[in-house]
Formats: sequence, C-alpha cells, structure tokens
Amino acid sequence: MDNLQQQLYLSLNDANIIGPEHHRFKLKGNSAPHPLGQLWQADDLSTSSPTPVSLIVIAPELTKHKGLLAAFKKQIIRAKGLRHKHILSIYGYFVHRGGLLFFAFEALDGLTLANLIHERKISKLKEGQQRGLIHQLASAVDFFHQKTRTPHGAISPDLIYINRQAGVKLFPLDPRELFAETTFQLEPAFLYPAYQAPEAFHPNPLPIVSDIYSVACISYAILTGNPPFTISDDEAARVKKELKAPTQMNKSQWFALQQGLTTTPEQRQPNCATLIEAIFHQAEPTTNQEEPSPADTATAEIANVSAPQSGDKTTLYWLVGSFLFAAGVTVGFFASLLLADHQRQQLNGHIEQWKNQASMWKATSEDQTNQILQMEAEINQLKEQTLAMSTPFQASGVQQRASASEPTHFVAFHDPLSIGGFGPDMISLPAGQFQMGDINRQGDDNEKPVITVNVQKPFALSRHEVTFEQYDRFAEATQRKRPNDNGWGRGQLPVVNVSWNDANNYANWLREQTGQPYRLPSEAEWEYAARAGTSSAYWWGNELSSQKAVCDGCGTLWDGEKPAPVGSLLANPWGFNDLNGNVDEWVQDCYTETLANYPKDGQAYLQAGCEYRAMRGGSWFDIGRVVRSASRYRHPPTSTRNTWGFRVALDLNDKN
Repeated sequence: MDNLQQQLYLSLNDANIIGPEHHRFKLKGNSAPHPLGQLWQADDLSTSSPTPVSLIVIAPELTKHKGLLAAFKKQIIRAKGLRHKHILSIYGYFVHRGGLLFFAFEALDGLTLANLIHERKISKLKEGQQRGLIHQLASAVDFFHQKTRTPHGAISPDLIYINRQAGVKLFPLDPRELFAETTFQLEPAFLYPAYQAPEAFHPNPLPIVSDIYSVACISYAILTGNPPFTISDDEAARVKKELKAPTQMNKSQWFALQQGLTTTPEQRQPNCATLIEAIFHQAEPTTNQEEPSPADTATAEIANVSAPQSGDKTTLYWLVGSFLFAAGVTVGFFASLLLADHQRQQLNGHIEQWKNQASMWKATSEDQTNQILQMEAEINQLKEQTLAMSTPFQASGVQQRASASEPTHFVAFHDPLSIGGFGPDMISLPAGQFQMGDINRQGDDNEKPVITVNVQKPFALSRHEVTFEQYDRFAEATQRKRPNDNGWGRGQLPVVNVSWNDANNYANWLREQTGQPYRLPSEAEWEYAARAGTSSAYWWGNELSSQKAVCDGCGTLWDGEKPAPVGSLLANPWGFNDLNGNVDEWVQDCYTETLANYPKDGQAYLQAGCEYRAMRGGSWFDIGRVVRSASRYRHPPTSTRNTWGFRVALDLNDKN
C-alpha cells in the first residue's frame, strides 16, 4: 500500500482525474512544491460546470504518522466552519484510490506574501497598499480568534496568499500543531519559526496573543522589506536583537509596534485591531484608500508600480486606475456570485458524498453519542462515589489526622480555618522512592536524565486542584481581585488565571489560617503523587485512555474547550484527581533545564531570584503528550493563563 501511494503521488500529471468516485477533480498544469506535498490547480468536476479550485496532495510519508493525520483532519473540520473574505475557504479532504490523501480549497493565484518579501517587491507597493495588506490580515486573524477561541499558532508570510480579485487569504491550518510530535524535515520548510513568539519555543499551550507577535513581525517585514528574524533565530535572539524603526513610522507608532513584539505576552495588545489602530493611528488612509483594491494590489505587484505622474498623465492614470478598481469590484461581485453558486453546488455534492461515506460519518456520530451517554453514566456514578467519599468530612466536620504512632499512609483530612470552614481536602503520603523523569522515552530533554528520588519525609497533597470557591474565599479575606473565570463559572471549577505568586500567597494564607505548614508541592512530590506507584507514562498506562483525563484528545466532554469541575473523572490509585490534565499546576521549584542536578531527597530546587517557576500536569487545552506524569515546563512567576491553576502540599511531622 505504501509503495502504491508513493507511485501514485510521483506520477500525478496534468489532466489526471483524482478523488473518490462521487467527487472527482481534474488536475491542471504543473504542481508547485509545498511543505505538505504538491500544490495543484484543478477543476472540481462534481459541480454542474467545472469549478476552479486548488488542491494540496499530502506526501505519503506524512500520512503514515497517526498523530499528524488526526491533527490534520481535526483542523480541516475546524477550518470548514470559518467564513471570512480574507481566510482561505477550505472545502474538505478526500481520499484517492490507494489511500492518497488531499484537500481542496478555493482557487489561488499562487502568489504569497513570502514571494513579495523574498523578491523585494513588497517595498514597491504604495504605503496605502502595504497598510491595506496588514489591515486585511489583521481582520482575518481577529475573526479566527473570535470563532475558534484559540491561536492560529503559525502565522507567517508563506501562509498568507494574495489573490488578484480578493486580496489577502490566510491559510487556516496550523503546521506547528501538525508537526508538534514529529521530526520530519520538510522541503520546502514552513517559515513560521521566523515569525513565532518566544513562548512558541516551549511545548506549552500558546496564548492568543502569540499571534499578535506574529502579525507584528509580518507588519515589520511589510513596512521595511526585511523580516525581523530568521528561521535560525531562537528564543534568545528574539530577546536580544534590537530592531530599527521603519522609516515611515513616528516614535508613537514604533512604540506601538514594539509593544506587539515584546517577549512578555501579557504586555502585547489584546487583539490585532488594537495593534493596527495603534501603529497607524497617525497615518490612517483616507476613506477611499482604506484598503488597496485587489486589482490595484495585484497590478502594483506585477507591474512594479512607480510613483504617480503629474498633469494629463496623472488624469489618465487616475481614469485607468478607477476603471481597474471598478473592474475589480465588478469581477469580485460576479466571482462572489459564482462562489455562492459553487458553494450551493458543493453542498449538493457533499450531501451525496455524505451518503456514500455514511458508514464513516454515521459511525463517528454514533460513537460520539455513545461516548456522551457513557460519560453521563460515569459522571452520575462518580457523583455518587464522591458523595460517599465526602460523607465523613461533612458528618464529623474535621477528619482527625493519624497520631504520630499511627500510619500516615493515604489518610484523608482537612484543616479548619480560623475564619470558619475548612481548607482543601488533603491526602497524606508516606516517604518513598521512585524514578523521576522520562522513563518511557516519550519526553523532552528537560525530563532527562532519569533520576532516583528518595522522598524522605511524609507529606500531604490536596486531593483536587484548588477551586474557585476556595480561592475566592482567600481573595475576599485578603481583599484581592478575583481571577477571571472566562465565563465558565466558578464554584467547583479549578481556579485559573492565577500566577505562581498568587498560588504561593494562597498557600501562605492557609498557613496563617490553620497554623500548619502549607506550601506548594515540589516537582518531585508532584510526580511522586501523579505516578502513584506506577512507572508508565500516565497512571493508567502508556497510551491515552478515554475519560481518564481532560486534555485535547482525551475523550471527555471538556476536551479542548474548558476545564472540568474537580473530581469529575476517576482518581489515580492513591486517590488524587486531575494530576494529569484539566489545568496546569504551579509547583514550588525554580525551573531547571535538566534533572541532572535536581535534589534527590524530594525537596524543591530553589535559588535566589529564579526567572522561571516550574509547572506540571498539562491542561484541557494540551495534547495528550503534554499531560504525561513526567512532562514539565516553565513560566515567569508573574504570568497567568486560563489553563493554569495549582494544588497545595503540607509538611507532616510528629507535631501535626
């Protein structure tokens, strides 16, 4: 099968007809190289009359990777729901005989912003036209964020196409996510590493403002003719490199562009509209120049537009330009009618396609329905279990801890607060030994080398992540601002949008309220509890298993959408919920690049003035690989995200 796919792929030629029996495409001309495979112009033969489209035939070696294939299909489905004049319309993916995979989208002229920059033609566009390109890109990116509530993740000039009759067309697929777990060397390579934000150099969920950084980089390249960074520039280069202001910018505008390029995500503009308004606020084009007409943009690029002439020639040029503008609008109007007709025809074709593919779609739908029903049943069962488990706490008020002479293994308790009520439910753990790090060879360099850690002292860890209800009580008592809940609700949802400093302050408050030595757990303690005596990638095994954790692809109702209420899923063998997934969890340690010099006694790695604090566990937003028990990452202690939370730990000794 693999050889057949490769032979078919290499033998594609002009006039070949490809696609499933119910939806055929006829290739036109020659293919162009693309990082994903081959880019073709084609006619869609399933419509009443052949309709021009573009295709990308995926290289067979890429489709062998199951993770990439799953991410690709997920992104295609998401992209099909995006309807914006400056976002490329994706029509769907198809399978040719032999398993050759391709996807279809609206016809492209083949010109990209990368072409204009590389060939030094971007500087020959008028200033208004340059601004128009940036405005169109900004509107596309903001719409993408509004519809998907996620960052694009890989905005770069090679993913920004320019059609003569429609202007900017943003490619809505994210190659950074597609190739997150692969080592493919693509030829040609995607350019997004040269335009990605510093935080994109780490395997963590990106904030939406990472795209603001990319748009700021692209704006800089358009206005100066030179990209601010190269593919070989790493995170440090983005911090150290001093950029020169574009000549057409005043100090205020340059300051605004630099804000978009700051290495601190929280300091960037919240959206592209704010960025563009700030960098052009003193140089806005007039109403009839708000954006270059698509015809003007293409004419300027192809004909190498020069400065306007005076006298009669100026009038002539004005008339010609007006004619071209009107022609562009007219063509655009009729093109939109054709596209509408094409879309109607495609809808009919898709209906037929869905019938022919009923087994796949129906199976998928039924499987999802069954999963939901199964999950509802499990949640009801878990509610009953949780109620039963919580009864001792509610009945007796305080579950007394074991005395010094009694074993402190897996005892559940909570401490009374001086203001009334109780602190988080805790579970005590004995001292013990475990292997810390990338035992299963699925991780990153920062999980190496694997070390043996002897947790020398018993300690307790909170059963659940700290909830909004618990944190809000602390915020009210200390007159702090309550963190944003993103509209998801508060109560038993894990608190998010809290920094390491916030988490540490909460632990200190518990210490004051209870008189007990509460703190954040060390990385070693966290992994010790997460592994719960296992040596697999997750406490349940080495592969993702449905409904064991909340992550992007973990098989729960909350995957990729939001965190689940604490304790919604099964606890690990030691009784802890959501150590893998749901929300990332701050820990006590200063971050270390490797485990080579990490303490072997279970204590936290600490140093004066550490720049980054460590974080563990992965979140509802992350892919499955990130929620492994060994996965570790870093963030500045003052930063916050809607995927970040924490739980608390407590030293145990004879006195308590």
